[in-house]
Amino acid sequence: MNKNIVPYQRDNPTDEERFLQLKYLLNQSGREEDFCNIIELLSPPKNIETIVPKGCGNGVSVAVIGAGLSGLCTAYELRKIGCDITIFEASNRIGGRVNTIYFDREKQYFGEVGAMRIGVSHETTWHYINHFKLKTRPFASKNINGLFYIRGSYARNDSQGKSVKENIYPKYNLTEEERKTPWQKLSEKIVNKYLNSLSPKIRREFIEIKKNYSEPIKNIDSITLRKAYENLRLSQDAISMIGFLSAFEESFLNIGLTEILQEAYTADFGFTYYIDGGMIKLAEKFYMELNNQNIGRVAFRFNSIVDGIYKDDRGKIILEIREGCKNKYFKAFDVVICAIPFSSLRRVTVVPPFSVLKSQAIAELNYGYAQKTLLFLKERFWEYGGEDKRIVGGSSLTDLIPISIFYPSDNSVPIEGVYNGWTFKGVLPSKKPGVLLASYNWGNNALRLGNENCCLRLDDVVESVEKVHKLYRGYIYRNLLSWQSISWANIEYIWGGGCLPFSGQKTLFSYEITRPEMDNRVFFAGEHVSQKHVWMQGALQSGMIAANEAAKFICKNNIRHSK
Repeated sequence: MNKNIVPYQRDNPTDEERFLQLKYLLNQSGREEDFCNIIELLSPPKNIETIVPKGCGNGVSVAVIGAGLSGLCTAYELRKIGCDITIFEASNRIGGRVNTIYFDREKQYFGEVGAMRIGVSHETTWHYINHFKLKTRPFASKNINGLFYIRGSYARNDSQGKSVKENIYPKYNLTEEERKTPWQKLSEKIVNKYLNSLSPKIRREFIEIKKNYSEPIKNIDSITLRKAYENLRLSQDAISMIGFLSAFEESFLNIGLTEILQEAYTADFGFTYYIDGGMIKLAEKFYMELNNQNIGRVAFRFNSIVDGIYKDDRGKIILEIREGCKNKYFKAFDVVICAIPFSSLRRVTVVPPFSVLKSQAIAELNYGYAQKTLLFLKERFWEYGGEDKRIVGGSSLTDLIPISIFYPSDNSVPIEGVYNGWTFKGVLPSKKPGVLLASYNWGNNALRLGNENCCLRLDDVVESVEKVHKLYRGYIYRNLLSWQSISWANIEYIWGGGCLPFSGQKTLFSYEITRPEMDNRVFFAGEHVSQKHVWMQGALQSGMIAANEAAKFICKNNIRHSK
């Protein structure tokens, strides 16, 4: 098969179809030799039932702090060996930063204020999707008909960048060489210099957890994305322009370059999917299985906040738990899995203290601000117009405060042979309403928009959407059925959209934060512990690894016989 032919994205892809898509993306980047390394590194660890005797966890009490994906996953795996598990969740819901909002009783119209897509290389996520027999559909991350509205000028996201060169470039003071180069090529300079130039063995390290990294990775981790662009001798105008043309880069210019390159290495955004019916379906599957008490005992404690983690003289781990404002109690466990973000763990009293470097990571590891606003509208105005105008799935970008707009993919199918080309799934144009992700942003834009009062936030988002799409003022409000918005920095006991390390934090903290504490009785899970930050892949893979390590500790030390 011709490696340059764009693979077709079907619903419910087989592993072979996903692998073909990943190989296409790597071939386009000149890195097809990375395929086996990526699949190996992102695959789930060994099945817990193959590394310890079945039933070795019988009678062992385990506390899981947090009912997000990593906590649910860890509990699901440890229950296989018979552990008695209590899951403490500070809120009244499961899923953590997986949060699907439904706008009708039949749950036909929904949007995601948390995780919304799955990369084809994310093997651990696909492991559970296949295991639970969940249905998936293509998620259109980009669309060649998508819009740019930057510095008051409009352009289309054509693959050659011609529209941007004609309409956006004149708004910036670019060098002669920059003016001649398509913006995609300017953006790719980072990957070519700092990723493609490395050997496959060193490239692996972008998603490996190692005690000691190679010198090239240490050097790359020492600089920010902005510094990398400056090292390429791009002008500040070009850096600013690329930041708005490349989704979210304007908010990521001051984070570590390794964070940008780890997503490029595994081709996270080239072909993506979503779970049919909502991403929360995955968390619900875990919850349903955990409530099926056929082996081991599992108890959920919602609205239960862990205020303290203590090790007693017998080696037990004591949790200080608060329900309500004043109702506190203490409970002892053999093993604890800490599956909450460090932004939340920071407020927990720990005695004796965790290692110095672990404590430093809990205090310092950077979490990014993230904000999303959904609009449920009577009309899908974005789907109107001719073939070169209508936007069926994908996104548009702007330098206005909402930054990015994502269109629902429920009515779209790929155009065969066209990368980022999408057309109607059914009758066109659709007469049904639609859920528009009218604002998705990170960093200061998310913090500022997310802290506006709800009326002002909605006004700002609505005005921007109308401006980007050249709609008459008042159109959105005339068609607005409902709306929802979330600022993750303001969500109690989460306090952040996801882990986005600053320069130097990967090589300093990555290994230490995975190590268990308190005589190997407290383990850690979550996207922040992984090398796929923000993604469900990181949460799930770290959850499986934590479960396996805890299981090996339980069996090696005969925990149930040493009470």
